[in-house]
Parts: sequence; C-alpha cells; structure tokens
Amino acid sequence: MITLKKLVLLIGTILLVAGCLPAQSVFAKSYLQITATTKTSYNARFVNQGSRNDGIYYYAPYYTQRSAKTRDASGKNWQHRFVKVTQTAKLSDGSTYVKFAWYGKTIGWVNQKALQKYSRSQNAAALLQNYHVQGRAMLFNNYSSGASHVSVGYADATSKLANNANTLFPIASLQKVMTGAIIEQLAASGKLSLNDKLSKYYPSVRSSGSITLRQLLNHRSGIDMDESTPGSLLTTQASEINYTLGQLKVTGTQGFNYTNANYTLLAGVASKVTGQNYDTLVQKRIIQPLKLKHTFAWDNLPSASVVASGYSYTNGQNNVANGVSQKLMSSLLGAGNYYSTTEDYYKIQKGLRNGKILTKSQYYALSDNYKLSYAGGLYHYSGGIKRVRGALSGSGYNTILYGSEGNKSGVILFANQGPTKSINTLATTLYDLARYYNEN
Repeated sequence: MITLKKLVLLIGTILLVAGCLPAQSVFAKSYLQITATTKTSYNARFVNQGSRNDGIYYYAPYYTQRSAKTRDASGKNWQHRFVKVTQTAKLSDGSTYVKFAWYGKTIGWVNQKALQKYSRSQNAAALLQNYHVQGRAMLFNNYSSGASHVSVGYADATSKLANNANTLFPIASLQKVMTGAIIEQLAASGKLSLNDKLSKYYPSVRSSGSITLRQLLNHRSGIDMDESTPGSLLTTQASEINYTLGQLKVTGTQGFNYTNANYTLLAGVASKVTGQNYDTLVQKRIIQPLKLKHTFAWDNLPSASVVASGYSYTNGQNNVANGVSQKLMSSLLGAGNYYSTTEDYYKIQKGLRNGKILTKSQYYALSDNYKLSYAGGLYHYSGGIKRVRGALSGSGYNTILYGSEGNKSGVILFANQGPTKSINTLATTLYDLARYYNEN
C-alpha cells in the first residue's frame, strides 16, 4: 500500500520530470509538417481569387511554423498575376504549397490550387490583347534559342486570315539602322568617311558644307522635314531623293531633331559612292549575307506573300481599316519603306555585331561609342539597352525593338493594329517578361 507521503513524492517526481522536457515539443505537434519538397520551375498565374482568396505566406507554407500561422497577403490582390513557381512542398494535411517569384523577386508560398499553369506566350498574348494590339511579337532571353513567338489578331480581318510567322509588316523607322549599317560598311572599307561633308554629295542643300554624314546618322544635321505624302507615287530612286530635297529645310540648329530626310540622304550617298541603287545595296549587303527570306522593299513584295493590313481600335471596335498610303511609302527611301518579320529583324540585329553585316567594333563606330542617346539608327541607354520604334503616319502600323545591346534578351513587336496605350510602356513590360520568365 502506498502511503500518502510516498504518493506525494511520486507525483512530485513526475512533475519534475515533465518540467524538464522541452516545452516546444508540445506546441510543435500543433503545426503542420512538411513531408516532401521538390525544386521545380514553371510559369503560372493566379486564378479564382474572387472566390478562393488564398493566403500568401512570405516565410513558409501555411501553419508549418509560427511565422506562417496567419497570411501576409491576400490572393484577391494577385488575380491573374503571372508568376514563376520554384518549389513545391507537400504538407501533413495532404495539401500542396508552392513557392513563387514575381518578375525575379521571390514573394512566398501559396496553395497550389490558387495557380494555373500558364506559358510566357500565353501571358504575352493576353498582355497584347489588353492593349488591343494585333500583330506579332518575339520575346527572347537566351538569344533566339530562348524565344517566344506570339501572334495575335488578323493579317486580314475580312477573310479572317490570322497573323502568323510569315506575315509581312512594314518596319517603318526600324529600317534606319540598315541604312546606317551600309554607310558604316562603306566607311570601314574606306569608300567614304563619316566626317565627309554633305556638300561632297549634295551641294545644293543649304549649309551642306557644315553638315557631316555623322550628323545625319545621329539626327543632328539641322535638317528638318515633315513626314509628308507626295501628290503622286514616286517610282524611281531619283524621284524619291528629289522629293526629299524639295521638301527639307535647314534650320542651322544642330541639336537632336529626328527626321526621315537624314536617312534618305544617306541612302543617296551610299548609291553615289557605290554606283548601285539603295535596294540593290540592301539586297547584297544585308539580305543575302543573312539569308533573309522575309524582308522586302515596299514595291517588291512577292505576290504570294501575306502582308498585314493596317487597322485601328476605334470606338470599342477592332479592325477598323487604317492602312498606309503607298504614296507615303514611296517617299521613305532609306528611312522606313521595308517590310519584314520579327524573326528576320532579329537576324538583322545579330548581324550588326557578329561580322555578317558589321563587326562589333564597326557596330560601336556606328553607335558613336554610345556617346549620344541616338546614333546610327538606334537609341542607346545606360545598362546596355537599345531601343528603336517606328510608325507610319495615318496608319495603324507600329513597330518597336527593346532589348540588350548584345541581343541576348529583348522584345521585337510588329503591330498592324497599334496599342491603345504607350507602346514604350508595353515594350518595357514585355522586355521584363522576357528577362524573368522562360517560355515553359
């Protein structure tokens, strides 16, 4: 029989032993356990958050530790956001949580059911449609091997012919770097100098003795000319140049002033030096070396090719006819009257540095060693970024290139229905999409 004294002693011993056990082991049993984790990499978007409103946990999957007992953010604020999943974790209650990042920044954990797998192409297409764009885009983050190719809308709305990889778009001012590259080729071979005065080639231009080819390349010549439409179609290179000579004005102020006339004159200079017309120079010096299959002058489009019709988004309606004047196209020698595809234009950008059109040192020379924001057909920004955009007056066509100088990452967008908001903002968003997400 246990005496009262022994019973008290026994209870005290039990309490003492219990008091020595780690206190957290009792509480730890109340948390969920992570039973398995897997590293992964796929793209997804948040869905059904109006009804689900999943919790987002910054530090760990839900209720697996003290810091994950309550949500840090609400899924309803993330509806349709595009994310990258980097890790999955199975929990002891049978649920699966995923760790995700948003444009390169790790955010935290959310229930896997909050997300739907979604490719970079799908997200880019949705973004273009939100801007009411029709056309084709190429997003790349590992040169062309890491590219997404996205087509939206119609090349011909009447016949319901969709835009695709072979659709031709007018590239507008994205052509200027092609003209600049030909001038740099001729300079590198000693056929001309970028310090040559315009008077050597076109002495009739007022003050041409104080204007250099370098200034023409950089839009700092003091020449100005509106993007005007001729009264009749210009059918020869001589008539194209004469139209420009008759329309341009010389202001005498040699600050930056963007005008097509500078590049029309450069196209004429290249022809004077070589004895060949501009289209022949483009064919021999750019198209043939790069083996381009979908790049053509405005008046030499193959009859079997699909050329995107121009449209605008007007009064809430897509595909309101808004084509370009052929008379205007005939006046843009060297400055904006070629057609191409995004894939061909990417090859042109690569060719400017890989020796097929220019060497890297020649590209730097064309770019004036990045001393100015615009040089040789492209804008150059800090951080190794280049950009160029184009548009044709009175039409729905818009084009833009935005990406790294070395062509590793970027976006090329050719639109036959231009965006309803800033195309520059759209391009930088697409560029970030290309940088931070792969296609899968």
